[in-house]
Amino acid sequence: MPSGRPVYIHKFGGTSVATAERIRQAVDLVSNEDRDGLRIVVVSALGGVTDTLLEAIDLAIARAGNHGDILRELGERHLAVADALVNDEERASLQGLLEARMLELTELLDGVYLLRECTDRARDAVLGLGEQLSAPMVAAAFRAAGQDAEAVDARNIICTDASFGEANVLFDETNERIRARFASCKKGDIVVATGFIASTVRKVSTTLGRSGSDYTAAIIGAALEAERVTIWTDVDGVLSADPRLVPEAFALPRLSYREAAELAYFGAEVLHSRTMRPLLPRNIPLCIRNTLNPSAPGTLISKDTTTMEGHVKAITAIRDVAVVMLEGTGFVGIPGISARALTALAARGINVFLIAQASSEQSLCTVVRAENAELSANLIREECELELVRGDVGRVYTMEQCAIVSVVGDNMRQRPGLAGRMFSTLGRDGVNVLAIAQGAAETNISAVVSDAEVKHAVHALHDEFALVRHRVHVFLIGAGVVGRALLKMLENQQETLLRDLRLNIQLVGLANTRKMAWNVEGIPFAHALEALENGTEGGIDAVMDQLREGRLHRMMVIDATASEQVASKYPELLSRSISIITPNKRANTQDQSFYEELLSAAHRRQVPYLYETTVGAGLPVISTLRDLIRSGDRVIRIEGVFSGTLAFIFYSMAMGTEFSEAVRTAREKGYTEPDPREDLQGEDVARKILILAREAGLRVERGDISVDSLVPPPLREAPLAEFMERATELDAVWKERIEEAAGAGQRLQYIGRMEEGQLSVQTRLIEQSSPFARLDGSNNMVVYTTERYLDNPLVVQGPGAGPEVTAAGILADLIKAAELGA
Repeated sequence: MPSGRPVYIHKFGGTSVATAERIRQAVDLVSNEDRDGLRIVVVSALGGVTDTLLEAIDLAIARAGNHGDILRELGERHLAVADALVNDEERASLQGLLEARMLELTELLDGVYLLRECTDRARDAVLGLGEQLSAPMVAAAFRAAGQDAEAVDARNIICTDASFGEANVLFDETNERIRARFASCKKGDIVVATGFIASTVRKVSTTLGRSGSDYTAAIIGAALEAERVTIWTDVDGVLSADPRLVPEAFALPRLSYREAAELAYFGAEVLHSRTMRPLLPRNIPLCIRNTLNPSAPGTLISKDTTTMEGHVKAITAIRDVAVVMLEGTGFVGIPGISARALTALAARGINVFLIAQASSEQSLCTVVRAENAELSANLIREECELELVRGDVGRVYTMEQCAIVSVVGDNMRQRPGLAGRMFSTLGRDGVNVLAIAQGAAETNISAVVSDAEVKHAVHALHDEFALVRHRVHVFLIGAGVVGRALLKMLENQQETLLRDLRLNIQLVGLANTRKMAWNVEGIPFAHALEALENGTEGGIDAVMDQLREGRLHRMMVIDATASEQVASKYPELLSRSISIITPNKRANTQDQSFYEELLSAAHRRQVPYLYETTVGAGLPVISTLRDLIRSGDRVIRIEGVFSGTLAFIFYSMAMGTEFSEAVRTAREKGYTEPDPREDLQGEDVARKILILAREAGLRVERGDISVDSLVPPPLREAPLAEFMERATELDAVWKERIEEAAGAGQRLQYIGRMEEGQLSVQTRLIEQSSPFARLDGSNNMVVYTTERYLDNPLVVQGPGAGPEVTAAGILADLIKAAELGA
C-alpha cells in the first residue's frame, strides 16, 4: 500500500452533486468516513449537465442560434451553486476559474457552430468540461467545511489512446502517473478528482465513455491498492430486478465480481462491467451506496458472495432486441458456418447479446439490438449467399420486439433443477420462450421472450427465485356480504400470508352487477369497495372483456355470487388458464355435460377449479369425500343437514317455537334468503346433494332428485308479505309433527340423501341415536357411510352458513389454489 496509509475512493454521480445541498451532503458523508486514510473523491458533472452539453452541440451544428442561451444558463447555474457553497475568501478565485472554463466551452461550441460539425475529438473536449467545472466547486465545498481538500484534473493522471468517445486506458503509464501524483498525500487528506475525462500522451482530452466516472474511481483505486471503492448513487444498491418492472425489487447485500459482471451485461444500469475490471485482480471491494439514504448498507461487490434462499441473486432484462435466425437442414456438418455468420456481424461492429444453436445444427439463433436486426439478417444472407442458392441454408429471418430475461447467481452452479424451475415458471405463467442460453460458468440462464411478455416474465421469476414467494392476481366478482367479509379477511391476513406462506395475494379487480374496478398494480383490500364505487360501468360482459385483455399470470377469479350468468362463463375462464374459486352452486348443478366440461377444461389447462364452499361453507365436506374416494373407499350413503337456515328452524321448533316465529327469527338473523321460501322449498339442499352425488361419480340431473318442499302450493306464488303473514297457518301442522316425533323419542330434520343411486331431499324422523339428533342451532352435518366407515359413519359437523365462515372457506380454497399453481 503506497506510503503505508490506507486509501479510500468515493465517487459521486451527477444526481449526488446536482445542487449545493447535495454537494454539502456528499461533503458530510466523506468527512465522517474513513478518517484513517487518504480519501479521494471522484465527481461527475452536476446532474443534467452532460445532457445539456450534448444539446448545445446539436444546436451549434444546426446553427439554431441559441446554444449561447444554454451556455449562459449553464454558467449561471454553476456560479449560483458555487456562491452557495464557498466562503467569502475563496468566492472570487472560484468564480474566476469557473468563468475561464465557461469561456473555453463557449469557444469550442462557437467553433462547432462555424464548422457545422463536431468531431469526436471536439465532442470529448466539450463534454469533459462538465467535470472540470464540478470538481473545483466540490473541493471548495470541502474547504468551506473545514477540510483541507484540493482538486485534481484526471487528464494529468489517466493516460489513454486516441479512441475518442470511449478511450482505452494505457494502464502502465496511468498507474505510474497516479502513484506519483498521490505519493506525497498523507493520512486525512482529501483530494477531489474529475471523473470521466482523461488525455492522450500528447495531452489531448479524451473521455472514458458510459459510466466513465465510475471507471475513473476504479482506475485510481486499483493503482493505489485502495481498501475500498464506494460508488455513491441515487439507489440503495444493486437491485434484484428493475424496479420499473418489479416494484418489490430490493437491494442485494453482496455480490461476487462474476455476478456483478453478469448483471452489468444484462441490463443493471447502476453497474458497468469495465468498472470492476481494474479491481478484480487486486480483490478490491466495490460498494454501491445511496447518497439520499446513507444509512442503507448498500451492495458490497467482492470476490466472495452469499447464498440466497432461491439460489438466484437477481432477474434482469434487456429490451429492444431482435432474434436473427439462420435455418436449414442442409448445413448440418458444414464446418464454420456459425463462425462465418458471427464474423460478418462483428466486422460491422454489431454486438451479439446471445447465441443459441440446436444440437442438430439445423438452426442458429443470434440476438442483437432491434435497430440492427435487418442489417444483421442481410449481412448473414450475404455471407451465406452460396448456401442459400444451393438450398443448404433454408432461410434467414428476424423476430422483432423481443427481450432477453436472465436469472443470475453464482450459487446456481451444481444446483439441479434451477433451469427446470425457471422454464416451468415461465410456462406456468403463459410466457412463450423463443430461445435459451446458459453460460458455461453457470452464473446465468437466459431466455428470449416477446417484449410484450417481459414484465410478466420478470415478475414471475422474481417471485419464484428472489423473493421465494408466490404471487397470485385475484378478481372478485360479487361484493355482497360474503365478498365484503372476504375482503376484510384478506386485509387482516395479508401480512401473515406473506410472512408464513410466502403468498402475495394481489387484488387487481372486483365487480358487481353495475360496476367494475381494475388496476394491474393492485387495489388495497381496505379501499376495494371505494374503488368499486368509483369504477367503470359494466356487468359480467365487461368483466370478461377485461380478463381477456389483462392476461396477468396466476390469475384467479373468485365468484362470490349466486349468478347463473356468471357461472356460464366458467368454461371460457378455465380455458384461458384462469383459476376459479367459488361458493356459487349454479355451475356444478347445471346439466351433467356442462359439469363435465368444467372438470375437463380445468384438467386440460392444469388450473385449479375449487368449490368447497358450495356445500358446507367453511366445512371440509367435498375434500373429505374426495379423499375417501381417492384412497379407494366406496361410498354407500351420503346424508346431511345441508341448510343452516332449516337446521335453525327445526331446532327452534324442537325447543317449542312456532314454525312461523322460527322462520321470522331466522330471517331477522340473516340466516335466510330475503325471501325465506327459497330456503323452505329445499332447492338449495337439492343443489348441494347433487354436487356431492356428482363428486361421488354419479351421472345425475336436478330432475332426478325428489324434493319435499315445506311451502304448500297456495303460498309458493303469493307475495312475500302475504306469505309471512299466512305462515301462522302452518304452525299447528308443524307443532303436531314435532310433538308426535318427540313422543316417539325422535326428532325431525330436513335431510338430503344419496343412497343406491337415488337422491332425495325431505323431512325425516331421526332416532335419538343418530348423529343428526345432536344438532343444535344453525349447524350443518354431513354423514358419510362407506365400506371403511360402515358401523361408525364419518361425520363432518359445524357452521355451514354465514358470511364469515363462507369467506374463510373461500380463503382456504384460494390458498390451496395458489399452492397448486406454485
